[in-house]
Amino acid sequence: MAVFRGQTILRHINLDPDQRSAATLAPTLKDTFGWCQDNHHQPAFVSVADGPGSFTGLRIGVTTAKTLCYAKDLPLIAVDSLAAIAAAAFHDNPACDRIWSVIDAYRGQVFMGEFLRSSLLPAPESLDSDWTPHPATTRILDLKAWEALLTEKPPEIEVAGDQKPLASGHAKALTRNCDAVGVGLLAIRAAALGKHADPMHLVPRYLKASAAEEKKRRNS
Repeated sequence: MAVFRGQTILRHINLDPDQRSAATLAPTLKDTFGWCQDNHHQPAFVSVADGPGSFTGLRIGVTTAKTLCYAKDLPLIAVDSLAAIAAAAFHDNPACDRIWSVIDAYRGQVFMGEFLRSSLLPAPESLDSDWTPHPATTRILDLKAWEALLTEKPPEIEVAGDQKPLASGHAKALTRNCDAVGVGLLAIRAAALGKHADPMHLVPRYLKASAAEEKKRRNS
């Protein structure tokens, strides 16, 4: 979770990875909005990563963001999860210009996206109208294809993302302090272009069927 003023990070918090997000998210949000009120920082919009990612995590994140927008009467901005990981890693690693982001897609698959700093995070004042917080770079790969890709990776490309798919390929991942920072950096640019999401219609971008849906398809 992160709070920005312009591109300046005022506050960021990582939820405890050893606890369920459903248990820690609401108290952290309450604390963050209380901090904003105490410090006279009026939120201008709410931003959220809408996928790809885990089914439960995306449902919780998107539903919470939509609820906040209803309750606080704030605009909503949605960004790509892989792009947010890359943006956070770019922020924490200024010398890096090209990143492969990866998220565990479960059942032997990964979500993978490729990003350039110059196209993902251009200066807000020089944005082209076709810039998007959802770059069309996502691929779904099986784990063996991902590991093969890693072995052929050019040295100028860095990697960031979930530990499991990176550990399987023995890749050294870039550090990133808080993925919400990446969400915010993308959302600031989306807001500058007026690229808001409709809270009434925003749904998670799962990009693949659930285990139950795949089983039903196999049995039909």
